[in-house]
Amino acid sequence: MSLLLSGAKTIVFAGTEMQCLEIYTGEAYTIGLNFTDVSGNPIDITSYNLTAEAKYYNVDTVTYDDAQGEINLGNITDYTPAVVTPPTITVTKTNDALGLSSMFIPTDLTGGTGGTPVIPLTNGKGDPSILVIVSVDIERPDADVITNTNISKEPIGFIVRYQ
Repeated sequence: MSLLLSGAKTIVFAGTEMQCLEIYTGEAYTIGLNFTDVSGNPIDITSYNLTAEAKYYNVDTVTYDDAQGEINLGNITDYTPAVVTPPTITVTKTNDALGLSSMFIPTDLTGGTGGTPVIPLTNGKGDPSILVIVSVDIERPDADVITNTNISKEPIGFIVRYQ
């Protein structure tokens, strides 16, 4: 299962290709999520449990290859100090039968409250840049063994570059 975001660029993080969007402090986004099979037909998500979580990283350099639609990241390390209060990212099912849901990215994605970052700023931007990997956690019953629960985590990257 993969998620494609309109206006996103592709990044590869730890060998995982994902869509990536830039976000500014104080911005909030609602992102539509559509669950489909390989043929593009909607998947009924009535029995799915959807949640989300965020993980933070420092990135020394961020360059763009517009021709390839790629973002190149250099020297990625865990963000320290850790974000004390992670944001509440909500995932809401909007039409179970048609596989439609949405994920709300709040203004405190950078770890502050009300759009106030806890990330130190240099010349109006985080230095180094901050990469936030938001994972949509999907729990669903196994089709063959109903007592088993399949769990997958679908990553989406947000570069918190200018704040």
